[in-house]
Amino acid sequence: MQELIDTLEQKTKADYLLDTCFLMHILETDRLKHLEDFCRSNSVGMSSFNLKELSNRHHILHGTLSHHLRNFLKQKMVCNIPLDFGPGEREKEREYVSGFDPKLLEVVRDPSDAVLLVLGLKIRANILTRDKHHIFTTKAENYLSTHGIKVMNELPRNVPS
Repeated sequence: MQELIDTLEQKTKADYLLDTCFLMHILETDRLKHLEDFCRSNSVGMSSFNLKELSNRHHILHGTLSHHLRNFLKQKMVCNIPLDFGPGEREKEREYVSGFDPKLLEVVRDPSDAVLLVLGLKIRANILTRDKHHIFTTKAENYLSTHGIKVMNELPRNVPS
């Protein structure tokens, strides 16, 4: 899996950021074709942090889901937006978030989830997530909306490319 991730183009900008749980949800609900269509007409990225999570968790996918994930990555539908730390590096996660806005950890208590919000804010990308505990919450949505960033738990419809 990591070999495929390493082939993704690295960029510093995307219009949408995919959270790991969003991609897993798409796979589990058999809607990968919808995501592929969306990625063809929009700039979509995943942080290297989320891609590392994906690499660490792909083996738990049931049946053909791992195969579908591999095919999706082979198509290079998303870019890799690099961060200089990965999941599990709690102190670096906290520093990254606090360095952007120390009060953000009051909105999103889990630093590993707040990393995605900070990246979205830094590159001005909307966030696609299914995380109802920390990211897809009223507090997080309100915080991001003041910066013009949306948190979505479904693919947007009729988005201009």
